[in-house]
Amino acid sequence: MKKHPILLFLLIVSFSISACNLGSSAPEDTALATAAAQTVEALLTAAPQATTTPPIGGVPPDYTPPAATPTASCEQNNIIKAWLRDNKLYDKAETEKPLEPNKGFVMTWQIQNTGTCVWDDTYRMVYDSGERLSTQDSIPVMPKGYTVKNGETLTINVQMVAPKEPGVYESSYKLVDGNGDYVLFVGLITTVGSPNSSNASLAAPGDLRYEYDCSGGVTRISLKWQDKADNEQGYRVYRDGDKVADLPAGTTAYDDIAPGPGSYAYSVAAYNTGGESPTKVQAETTACQ
Repeated sequence: MKKHPILLFLLIVSFSISACNLGSSAPEDTALATAAAQTVEALLTAAPQATTTPPIGGVPPDYTPPAATPTASCEQNNIIKAWLRDNKLYDKAETEKPLEPNKGFVMTWQIQNTGTCVWDDTYRMVYDSGERLSTQDSIPVMPKGYTVKNGETLTINVQMVAPKEPGVYESSYKLVDGNGDYVLFVGLITTVGSPNSSNASLAAPGDLRYEYDCSGGVTRISLKWQDKADNEQGYRVYRDGDKVADLPAGTTAYDDIAPGPGSYAYSVAAYNTGGESPTKVQAETTACQ
């Protein structure tokens, strides 16, 4: 309860006055008492006790709500399950294998989603830097309405073209989501050789010979040679100027099915990034007729 010191003082004064006039006539006492009471009433009217208006709905007027907690975003994680070029494992040997200038090829990635984000048709493979091998800078990676959830695998195929000039080229591409945020980065090395250029530092195959067999109505020509090189990336076999096979380093034999009996000019060439060192032989199979 709030005290009123002024009111208490006036009450004391009024009682003092009354005491001093004890013995006076009743009308004076009545007048003084009435004056004191009026004074007290005026003070009570002029100084009401302050009250606090309770907040509406239990919320104080100066209440500031806390900032909303943002919803946690999903987590991007993945594993490359397979990496291929023209359906061949894209390992060190494959990166060093020279492609013919301007030759088309397909890069393939099999990527498992190991994160909490659901991949959808807004995801794209985009060119990032280096030699541009794709005809598009942004390539869709899945059909409309398709999704890849945690544990599922996405296969991405991108058509590319080797540069026109011999050399070793570096390129980078990345998989991004619908907002353009990074999901996966891949770097490519593309070696381009010239099949028509000679390479003096690369030894040509030695002692190239052939045998043929016409049984069963099929003309089979077996080529054999000696591996004389120690720095080849592989061997190429040509029939009448057309390449019929790419073979790994160290190969010393190849069996070809000819279109039919006849005479065929074969060339077996060791190759690396510097070019080719061929050896030629003429295969005669006219006796099959």
